[in-house]
Amino acid sequence: MKYLPTLNLWTPSVQDAIKSGQIKLQRGQWLRCGTEGKRCRFIGFLNGRKPSDRSIWVVHWQGNSKATNDHFLHCVNAYNGRDLNAKI
Repeated sequence: MKYLPTLNLWTPSVQDAIKSGQIKLQRGQWLRCGTEGKRCRFIGFLNGRKPSDRSIWVVHWQGNSKATNDHFLHCVNAYNGRDLNAKI
């Protein structure tokens, strides 16, 4: 599967397409919240039974590339239910 061009996550149709499975994103896919600023990276989509239990997980810019990548890896572990105290 190929990465897509950066998508604007604040566009309702993009959110709907992710939630319905019409758009399938790979972990690490670049997204943007709005039309400006730093991009964020896709972690995953939690599809709960109720709409209020559904969420799109992304990691935002953390001030520098290393901190952002470290936070991304930490969030991937959290998403996957791994021990968050384990060394990455």
